Order: sequence, then structure tokens, then C-alpha cells
Amino acid sequence: MGRTNLSVTHETFFEKQADIRLNLGCGLRAPAGWVNIDRSPSLTLARVPGARSLLRRAGVLSKEHMVPWPRSIKQFDVTKPLPYPNSSVSAIYSSHTLEHLYYDQALLLLRECHRTLRPGGMIRLALPDAQVLARRLLSAAGDEAAAAGLEFTKNLLMGPLSRPTRRERVVTRFSSSSHRWQPTPALVHEMLRQAGFPNPQPREYLVGALPGLAEVEHRPDSLFVEAIR
Repeated sequence: MGRTNLSVTHETFFEKQADIRLNLGCGLRAPAGWVNIDRSPSLTLARVPGARSLLRRAGVLSKEHMVPWPRSIKQFDVTKPLPYPNSSVSAIYSSHTLEHLYYDQALLLLRECHRTLRPGGMIRLALPDAQVLARRLLSAAGDEAAAAGLEFTKNLLMGPLSRPTRRERVVTRFSSSSHRWQPTPALVHEMLRQAGFPNPQPREYLVGALPGLAEVEHRPDSLFVEAIR
């Protein structure tokens, strides 16, 4: 997710209904029944008529930037306080989003999730698992060790392995692929506890108690955790 300075009021976002479910960092997936929120710079450009076509012709954007964004997605910077009152949200889902924030921002967002969830409301996170990557690295031996080290570095997604060209540096301003910290199960559970969730639980892909889980979950290559406020 990229940064946007868009200002949003509670009235803009708050849905006056009994069941508010937030999908934070939704990307291009915007299932009905969820408030789908993203802050991608590509989403900003998509909503400025002609902007992407102009930048594409100038060679700034690649074809991957030209995909259509559903109009139902609400654009908001999740490093800001969530625009919902205390105890007003019934469920929160977030997939492969927190690792694109700085660690302290991710922790603050989890605290915001705790604030906005109702008592008994649930949060579910899907994140890359750096522990799995580390095990692969440590299990490599002999002639495989060097290749495993390079693969480990690539999979951390901390940045390019070669110095980017000027054009590539410009293009990366419209994407958010790099990871700013590396999730592991123990670390994510501890972050949730620090945010106020007393008993985080590990889960499997599409297995859990989150309402509407099958509507939002789509990354089996993840670690999964649920917690109840």
C-alpha cells in the first residue's frame, strides 16, 4: 500500500448499520458486504481521469498499473486513526498489509482495530511468514546454501538487489511492494497482545471464525491469526 494524504471524515466512511466489517488493504478485491479500504497510489491515479494513460505513454507506469480499481473501494491512509467510533465495528480482516507499514505504524493500526471493534468483535490477519523463509534457508546445505541465501534475500522483499534505474525509481513511487518489517507467528501474536487482544489464536487458510471469511481470504501462502476483543 502506498501513502495518501486524503482527509476523510467519520461521516464519509461510517456506515449506519448493525454489521460493519472492514477489509483493510483490500487491493483490487472488494467483496460486497465489506467496507473495502486501500491507500495505494495506483488507486489515486485511477480516479484522476486520463492520469494513468498519460503516465503510461510517458513510460512512467507499466501495464500492471493500468488494471481497473473497483469504484466501491474507499481510499484512506490506514496509518491515520481509523474513521470509526469506539466499539462500532464487528469484524476486521487484513491481508498482506501490515508488513508494508513501518513496524510502529503497524502496531498503532492494531491498536486502532482494538479501539473500533465491539466487545466480542474479531480481527483476522493474513501475513507473509518470515519464519518459513528462515527454515528454508537453514535447511539448505552444501552447494544449495548460496542459492538459498539469495532466494531468502529476494523473498524478504526489502528492496531490489540491483541499483534501480531512474525510471524504475519513479515507477516504485506508484507501488508498494517492499516490506518494512518481517512478520513471524510469535511476533504477530505479541503485537496483537500489545494492542489489547489477550488471546490471539493461530489459524489455517480459510479456517476460522471470522464472519464472511471466504469472501475476503485469497492468499494461502500466509500465516493466519485471529483475535477477539
